[in-house]
Amino acid sequence: MGKARSRERVTAVSRPGDTLHHAHLDLLEATGDVIITTDAAGCCTAVSPTVESLLGCTPSEVVGLPATSFVVPGWKRRVRAFFGRQVREQTARTVFEFPVVTRSGQEKWVEQTTVLLVEGGQVIGLRGLLRDITRQRRMEQEWHGNAANRVTHMNHFQDYIWSIDRQYRAVTFNEALQQQFKALYGVTLEPGINLLDHAPAEQQDSWRQYYDRALRGEHFSVEVDFYWGGVFVSSEVLFAPVYDEAGAITGATMVSRSITERKLAENALRESEERYRSLVENATDIIFTLDADLKITSLNPTFETITGWRRADWLGQSFEGLVYTGDLPAAIDHFQEALHSAGDSQGAFELRLRSVSGRLVTGEFKIHRQLDRGQVTGLLGIARDVTERKRTDAERDLYINQLEVLQYVDTELSQNLKVDSVLTMALDAAVRLSKADAGAIHLLDGDQMWVAQVIGDYPRTLLGSRVPLHHGIVGRVVRTQQPEWVADVSRDPDYLDHVKATRSQITIPLISRERTIGVLNVQASQPERFSQRIFDFLKLLTARIATAIDNARLYQMSQNQVTELQALYQQVSELEQLKTEMIRIAAHDLRNPLGVVSGYTQMLGWELEGQLSERHRDHLRMIRQAVERIDKITRDILTLERIEQMARGMLTEKVDLCNLVALAFEEFREQAAEKGLDYQLDSARRPVIVQGDTIFLRESIVNLLSNAIKYTPNGGKVCVRLHSDGGKAIFEVQDTGYGIPQESQGNLFQPFYRAVTKETKTIRGTGLGLHLVRRIVERHNGQMRFSSTYGQGSTFGFDIPLTTQKTKSSTKTRAAHKPAAVS
Repeated sequence: MGKARSRERVTAVSRPGDTLHHAHLDLLEATGDVIITTDAAGCCTAVSPTVESLLGCTPSEVVGLPATSFVVPGWKRRVRAFFGRQVREQTARTVFEFPVVTRSGQEKWVEQTTVLLVEGGQVIGLRGLLRDITRQRRMEQEWHGNAANRVTHMNHFQDYIWSIDRQYRAVTFNEALQQQFKALYGVTLEPGINLLDHAPAEQQDSWRQYYDRALRGEHFSVEVDFYWGGVFVSSEVLFAPVYDEAGAITGATMVSRSITERKLAENALRESEERYRSLVENATDIIFTLDADLKITSLNPTFETITGWRRADWLGQSFEGLVYTGDLPAAIDHFQEALHSAGDSQGAFELRLRSVSGRLVTGEFKIHRQLDRGQVTGLLGIARDVTERKRTDAERDLYINQLEVLQYVDTELSQNLKVDSVLTMALDAAVRLSKADAGAIHLLDGDQMWVAQVIGDYPRTLLGSRVPLHHGIVGRVVRTQQPEWVADVSRDPDYLDHVKATRSQITIPLISRERTIGVLNVQASQPERFSQRIFDFLKLLTARIATAIDNARLYQMSQNQVTELQALYQQVSELEQLKTEMIRIAAHDLRNPLGVVSGYTQMLGWELEGQLSERHRDHLRMIRQAVERIDKITRDILTLERIEQMARGMLTEKVDLCNLVALAFEEFREQAAEKGLDYQLDSARRPVIVQGDTIFLRESIVNLLSNAIKYTPNGGKVCVRLHSDGGKAIFEVQDTGYGIPQESQGNLFQPFYRAVTKETKTIRGTGLGLHLVRRIVERHNGQMRFSSTYGQGSTFGFDIPLTTQKTKSSTKTRAAHKPAAVS
């Protein structure tokens, strides 16, 4: 008859998703025991390789079969009933003995220690430890069947075996127990000794209860743990009654087996699992496991905190369903590479996950392969939520870019008073600043408004068309004079869909000198492109744009007025010339009679010297003074002078191009690495000094670098070169990109022109970059350099005259000039 025994101590209940450490499994398997796991239906889901030595079957032949498949037919119902009761009563741990039949037909007895697998209060399976007790069962049968040979058989066992009578006195025992008894208590074990008298005081009550249960006819087992000499010892003791020929119980027999190694391994495994579970459960990162088909097998609670999804809803589902569609190809590549590459793990990479609210969560992932005896069974991954860090980095980069653009726009707009140029630069800056897909500037002319400039996806057919003021978001902004950010244009009844893909729109009135002169409008196909920071910064930029446009228009009006004034001035000049000639003639003609008057007055004075009274002399003196005054006036009129001065602005700043190029190169290193480009810098080791404007030169270098990386496919090459030759600084960016068709090269530097090919039609741009670079280079008395072959790549650059003044370079600057490469 089989024995069903319950443990005296209940072990911790296991839960799904725990990862067993192979070292602990190996330690248990080294004892020859079989480890088996079933699901809630009782089918085998996993089994250790030692099953082959027990049943003669491989693990793959056992997995998927009912756990009772190898139980002796007459015992199957009892086995199912026993474990069914364990599941119903949720007994944490049980021990049961029953016979099994091997593949070859041999019958064996096994002892199965079974623990429940529970999650969320629900039993989801069992995990059992099977031990072959065939030899022990055979010995027990021989023990009970042949009393004369008991002692002889007992001495063959390494286990401790003894029997007692009803007064707890020793009757028989083997040599192993005798030696152990002597070592523990210093007493020689002999028949008739009361064993309770020699048990430790704290254990006497327990042992009396065990003996009494056996003397009442119970078959059971207990585990006894104690420390001997500071060393942990654990034994499993089997108790059974002894019957005489009449069937009366005359005593009890006990078999004690050392299970110290197994207990230590189980305790270590349990502690390790608890520590592992605690780390996983309390980790601030998402920890997950996937099988070889990328289906989710476990998730820690942090997954729910970060994404809002319930873990139970995703267990057994494909991980790909969590990944944002745009990142799915990269995710599959990373996971498949991890499953099939030779290395154990990959470097960190980022993916965006869908949350229950629809918000995207950016995770920094690290994944490792999971191996089971050399075979890849799945992946273990950690995902750290870097959404806030990415947002902060993006806002910081955007803020820096906004300041640079704002400074550039201020400089350019302050130096340009042509309306068309101001509109082009202002709109380009607004679109680049906001990362919009399209933009337009509408200007007011009296009580009418018209489209003055467009960029990006905005239809150029609308350029110059009239815009009604009584409807549309643009008209509403003109009427209210308040900026608007419409996050979802589909919900705005006033929206006019000039750009079909638009999802979000920012519209800001252009106000100068407390009057509305127009409207700036930018649109994006993705609502998340715009933020409160962008909206606020656009309002700041728009104030400058409005002032610049108003100044340009006033300047144009003043130029028209100047032309009119010049015509008037010409007429006035002619009249002035006529007047001057008349004055000169009059002055010349007056000098002759004045000379006559002066001469005769002097002669009268001489001739009548003695005859004139004092009064007459005063009269003659007054006449001479009046003549002299008239003569001086005529001389002043004839000696008029005109002075003209011309003011010319000069570029006087000394700029080290080596430093500018090195900083720009480092700025784009990460973008190049993301595309797997062979990214190289070949720069002069000494300073290359030119006379110019740092901001404008940096803008031209960054523009050429950005274009090269943007129009070079993954795995290509971008080489940046700077050197001096013949009194010029020569800068070039060479790439192996898509190249530019010959027929498109003539218009390449025209504003708003883009050489669109089948390879580049999906790449966004405004068509103003190269035009602005050329203007900057020409302002520095330089020339553009350009060559391209369609399908092979392009080279863009410029040369600028060197300054004659030498400038010393610091150690830090010289270090930045060293050639560098990224591949």
